[in-house]
Amino acid sequence: MKGGCIAAVLVLAFAASSGQARAEEATAVRAAPSSAECAQAYEHAQEQRKSGQLMSARDTLWLCARDECPDFIHTDCLAWHAEVQAELPTLVFRATSEGRDLTEVTVAASGRVLATRLEGQIIELDPGEYDLSFSASGTEPKTVPFVVARGERNRLLRVELTPLRTASPAPISPVAPRFERSLAAPAIFTGLALAGVGGFVALGAWGRSSESQLEQTCSPQCGSDRVADVRAKYVLADVSLGVGVASLALAAYSFFRQAPPASSGARGLGMQAGVSNVGLTYGGRF
Repeated sequence: MKGGCIAAVLVLAFAASSGQARAEEATAVRAAPSSAECAQAYEHAQEQRKSGQLMSARDTLWLCARDECPDFIHTDCLAWHAEVQAELPTLVFRATSEGRDLTEVTVAASGRVLATRLEGQIIELDPGEYDLSFSASGTEPKTVPFVVARGERNRLLRVELTPLRTASPAPISPVAPRFERSLAAPAIFTGLALAGVGGFVALGAWGRSSESQLEQTCSPQCGSDRVADVRAKYVLADVSLGVGVASLALAAYSFFRQAPPASSGARGLGMQAGVSNVGLTYGGRF
């Protein structure tokens, strides 16, 4: 019973291997090119080679160089395949930035990505003119016009990528400090100035009225006390005027002294007031 089981297993394994071999043979037969396909590849590869499409010509020649193709086609395509492979240009890209090599670099040509990393690998290109674009993180993209000649092998193309420029902060213009004037003191002195001028007008009018009465009643033999009373009114009027002018000067001084110091020189305001006169001085360096 045990020997029968072993025999059955061997039979099944042989059947499976035979079936797999037949399947692979059938696939190879279906994949083999026909004579028409070989002839078409034979003609098309020559056209591609003449137009400079060497990479496409190489793939086409590999099709007609198969053993299933007629002998002369197979022989020619096999020889041409080696020639095209030798004519196909190859490049090696290298990118640097500030003296250091970059590896994470994307290289593209005519919208086709040729490499996403640069590790010294060989890149195949058809001969012709290209605008090769290089881009890497932290650097400005760069496009390099480049002519690839037929038969160039392992030509080194090195590019220097510029680091991204960081925007420098705009210079801050110095802002002049705001200056606010206090109007409390000027307002007080202005009020006193108005009161002084008003007192001068009122006392002066009162003194003039009293003087007119003396002229009409007793002049020139008026009593000294009555004359002194008129004089006192005039003196008070002069004092009131002095206070008014002095207060006005103080109002102006308290207002203008709050201004920031001018660069042209120091300035000063002075005042002198008396019973019947007021003096105001202003000085500075210019």
